[in-house]
Amino acid sequence: MLTPHFEISQTETEVVVIIHARYSNIGDTEVHVDGTDFTFYSSPYYLRLKLPGKIHETESSSGSYDCEEGVFALRFEKVNKGEHFENLDMITTLLVPSKKKTLNIPNIEVIGNPSADLDIDENLNDNDTTDTSQNTSNDTLSFPQSDVKEHASILIDSPKYGFANKISGALTAFESAWLKEIIDLPNPDVTPEEERKSLQEKRELEDFCGDHYMGDLMEGSDIDETLLFIAEWDTLKKDNITFNKTEADLLKELPNKSYLLNAEDIRKLQFNLVDILFASCYNHRSTLGENTVESCWTINKLSSTLCWFRNFNSMDEVITSCFRRALCYPLFRNWSLNMEVLKDVKKVLALGKKYVIKRFCEIHTLFNNSYEPRYVLNQLYIKDFLIWLQSTPPTTIESLCSTLNAIQPTKASMEFDLEELEAAAYSVLEEVGLIIENNHKLAVDEAAEEINKLTIDDIKVNSPNLTDTGSDSESSTTSSNSTTTSSSLDSDDLSDSDQVEDTNALDE
Repeated sequence: MLTPHFEISQTETEVVVIIHARYSNIGDTEVHVDGTDFTFYSSPYYLRLKLPGKIHETESSSGSYDCEEGVFALRFEKVNKGEHFENLDMITTLLVPSKKKTLNIPNIEVIGNPSADLDIDENLNDNDTTDTSQNTSNDTLSFPQSDVKEHASILIDSPKYGFANKISGALTAFESAWLKEIIDLPNPDVTPEEERKSLQEKRELEDFCGDHYMGDLMEGSDIDETLLFIAEWDTLKKDNITFNKTEADLLKELPNKSYLLNAEDIRKLQFNLVDILFASCYNHRSTLGENTVESCWTINKLSSTLCWFRNFNSMDEVITSCFRRALCYPLFRNWSLNMEVLKDVKKVLALGKKYVIKRFCEIHTLFNNSYEPRYVLNQLYIKDFLIWLQSTPPTTIESLCSTLNAIQPTKASMEFDLEELEAAAYSVLEEVGLIIENNHKLAVDEAAEEINKLTIDDIKVNSPNLTDTGSDSESSTTSSNSTTTSSSLDSDDLSDSDQVEDTNALDE
């Protein structure tokens, strides 16, 4: 039978159930309600829900079917008018779990759907069921497709990993060459848990590249774009968050399970949650909100939880690990970018558990569509996070915001000598600037000196037009003077002649 896509809404007096069942047989459709139980059957669809409050059929109850869209709209009255039903959008928690043996274990806090029966697996280490949402494209690959749980075993002394650190021996059937594509931890089923941190930090010290870090520091034009990017959570309002069809279809395929978790387990899950969210937010910002073929690798590689099966003891340890990996492996390795991603994590958490679930839905989809066998990480971690988040109290997420606000990561705590590298980079930049400035001053001085060496004669030689013009002017002046002199002489001669003639006339 198929589980149809469904949506539930409410008013103060009634509950509306919308069921998408395009290929249903209308003739054999059956709907039944009994208190908190709701059952829908219309071949080939079957849906059974456990509601957080009681409803019943009355004269005002109604149902309709849209033939074109294949949608049922069913309305029922609340038994207690004005009662608010919590978590109606948490799809997985509404699905009735399969009946299994109930265990009563003292001093254990059970986190699950308060409206559902407490159904716990007999095998406490068996934290998974078959993932019906597994991408069928993986069937063409040469990876073993059997479920992780089939290889899990109860080994008291074996290293534990996976959701809430409850699984052991689950990866023995996988070839190490395949696991190296997604897991940096060597021999996860053999390496003791207490050695994971030291092995991880040693590898990061080997992989850190000071030249890459200084290059991003000095030539960060692309990084500036990521810093200015306005992410989805910067403008999203908490009341406007809804699951899209892809997310809703994923959630309805998940099994409704309860988890035996004590306070320490929940605390460590919170740390793992922040670690995975940091990787997701880094991917979102570095790709400007558009996932790429490298997005799966980025999230997988930056998360110590997914890559090294790390368990953390403090939030400061979590953020230090996130920053170190973001400075070692992705394309952009920049301190300011890391600080911006940390702000993104706080904003995501402030939007509440529903938005956190949306981020994990995206991770699940990316891993299922990955060419590498990252569906294993879905089965070990992401799927159980999706189930647990729907049933956990909102305060579990909200409390993380105040914890993160108290964290102030420093460059010195990264143990990569970042401050020394930055000082060296700025020193080189300053020296280059001085060389350029000195060369410019020297060129100006040399030009001034050459100009001062030039003489008037050099100017005349280099400017022939100016010399010719001077000669013509001088010739013209000389000619003019000659003419003037000649005229003066002629005038004097004429005067003397006239005087002689006048004298002769008187004698006569």
